[in-house]
Amino acid sequence: MDMNDRLPAANWVPGKFCQIAEVVRDVEAGAKRYWDTMGFGPWYFWDFEPPDLHDVIFRGQRIENSAFRLALAQIGPIQYEVMQPLYGPGIHREFLERRGPGIHHIKIFCPDMSAHSPTSLGRASSRCNKASTTTTGMYLDTEARYGVFWELGNQGRIRPPQGRYPAP
Repeated sequence: MDMNDRLPAANWVPGKFCQIAEVVRDVEAGAKRYWDTMGFGPWYFWDFEPPDLHDVIFRGQRIENSAFRLALAQIGPIQYEVMQPLYGPGIHREFLERRGPGIHHIKIFCPDMSAHSPTSLGRASSRCNKASTTTTGMYLDTEARYGVFWELGNQGRIRPPQGRYPAP
């Protein structure tokens, strides 16, 4: 079984919720907290930085140098993501600095990102962030209205994780 089988985007339904994401100051501590208190996991860790992280647009500006660390766990049909900004500007760092740790976004699975625009959720809002790794995510500026951002995103093949908690 490879990483893509453990985090089954193949079971995601287009147009439906597939992920809840939280921004934290320390990804490892966040994953451990969920494992120890809720039994969620195992958690798989990745760092994304250039050149793997590319085509980043934040509030209309192209960002050449930013990075984040994330951990993913599958909780039933929903993927839970814990994300830590490492360096550079971006929507996750902005959220963490302004509000502190907490639920940042809810992702809707959109396998064909070219078919979606910021108005895909009716009158949701304008796009405030876009980034690509093996996947592409477009964040809609919905925080003021809903308390969280909405992400429209697809799911590509993900490389092997850089770590796991708990260790195998």
